[in-house]
Amino acid sequence: MSRFACPAWAIAPVNAPMISAVLAFADIHRDLGAGRTLMRISPERAARADVILLLGRSAERVVDLGVVWNDREDQIIRIVDDAERHEGRLAAWEDAFDLFRSETNDTPVERLVA
Repeated sequence: MSRFACPAWAIAPVNAPMISAVLAFADIHRDLGAGRTLMRISPERAARADVILLLGRSAERVVDLGVVWNDREDQIIRIVDDAERHEGRLAAWEDAFDLFRSETNDTPVERLVA
């Protein structure tokens, strides 16, 4: 593989502001039993101005996160990251690149990559 080839799409890593946002703004709470709760931010909540101002570009990414919270000990037990499970993430990009196909034939048009 050439070193100039396009790398695979990378998913932004989880950071402390994302986890803090889930703890502060979570609107989905699921009881897991034994005093544990799974907390998530819904896409509608992540699209609000306060979350976007706090996280910036990471506001869309925070929807993939879940925090398992122990109610008895008041501490985080686990961070759940479901970004890899979303196969539809690249579908929008692949559809966009279909615009580069020529109308006369279905072979892709050569394009430059920066």
